[in-house]
Amino acid sequence: MDGESVEGGEGENKSQNQEEQVVQKKKRKKNELELQCRVLITAGHKDVDDDVFNSIHNNGLVYNGRLIVDKNFQTTDPSIFAAGPLCEFSGRYKAIAQGKSLRMDRYNGREMGSRLARCVFDIYDPSSATANAGGEGVDELPTFYLPQGEGAILPGDVIYYHIKTTNPLIVKQGARSVIIKNRGDLLCDNLNDDNLKGHFIKFSFNSIGLIDSVTYMGSEDIILQSLWSFVGLHENYLNSLTSRFEKGIIPNVVEFLSENWAIALYHEWFGDFCLRMRNSIQGLRDVQAILE
Repeated sequence: MDGESVEGGEGENKSQNQEEQVVQKKKRKKNELELQCRVLITAGHKDVDDDVFNSIHNNGLVYNGRLIVDKNFQTTDPSIFAAGPLCEFSGRYKAIAQGKSLRMDRYNGREMGSRLARCVFDIYDPSSATANAGGEGVDELPTFYLPQGEGAILPGDVIYYHIKTTNPLIVKQGARSVIIKNRGDLLCDNLNDDNLKGHFIKFSFNSIGLIDSVTYMGSEDIILQSLWSFVGLHENYLNSLTSRFEKGIIPNVVEFLSENWAIALYHEWFGDFCLRMRNSIQGLRDVQAILE
């Protein structure tokens, strides 16, 4: 009899739990709307979370649409550091920004995190020159090099990536700063509209031939790092791709960039190598004389 009563009690508890789950599910469904559709497009306004805003406000930090920080990512409280899309460099740097965006949502998050960590280390490490100098130094903004990107899976399982530079070439024209585009894009569209097989790729160049952005769509996934490697490179590194594509010598850009000659372009340190080489050459006296 005891065993039967225990089993009966367990059965009642299970039925009660199931009833409670049904009630909770109905409550949740009141705030839900079910729609039958093939494609759903949503849009919204990006804003700061209420809890985050209250934390900023309650700590007396400066918030002007974004959390304001200095060149070392420090807020008005020197012990609080911040970086990311919620942050913005102080307006006092506007005169020396030279066209750079003060808002951090324009830059690569991984690179900003690395710079923030370096600043914290330099300020609080007793052996660093920054700590010994009391955190004072040249009043200038950090320069960011890594590109920024976005990706998605489009209808038909088409993979989409768009990678763009965070340092567009800005030219002074009187009191205005403008981005000059004096050459067309390289666009190769081998994507079949019927079965969505193939590739679409587009390179955009700035006025001196550096790759400003890369856009890719295709049915086959590719290594994302490969696209990141192109941004910031000069078109000359692409083995005369632009002129040869325009002449019809290269019909498929994606296949051409997958050949063995391009392996060096995808090495993680190739972009850094190009930057160091360019800076070294510009530092030579003969080159400086030519530039002047």
